[in-house]
Amino acid sequence: MKFYLVVFDRPQLGRYQEFHKAFTAHPKFRRWWHYIKSAYIIGGNVTASEISDHFTTCARKLGFPTTHLVIRADLRYRQGMLIKDAWEWIRLARAQQSEDG
Repeated sequence: MKFYLVVFDRPQLGRYQEFHKAFTAHPKFRRWWHYIKSAYIIGGNVTASEISDHFTTCARKLGFPTTHLVIRADLRYRQGMLIKDAWEWIRLARAQQSEDG
């Protein structure tokens, strides 16, 4: 499984829960992580271009900023300050990344 980091300008106001539901509902997203308000880690059989297009569609539909960045992520290399659940998700996803190549 491939993983991507999606970083974006999250609006302070707006229908963010609607955006979240629409964005995470993509049929090729097998796993997603959203422990930081303006970032997702997406795992699945999907490309950076597909994620970017989907993000833009969801953002435009709700009148949100479309500014974002999608980068392929290698979960072996990580560091930061997160809650325990966030690190556990990354640990499990990393194992799945290894299994799938």
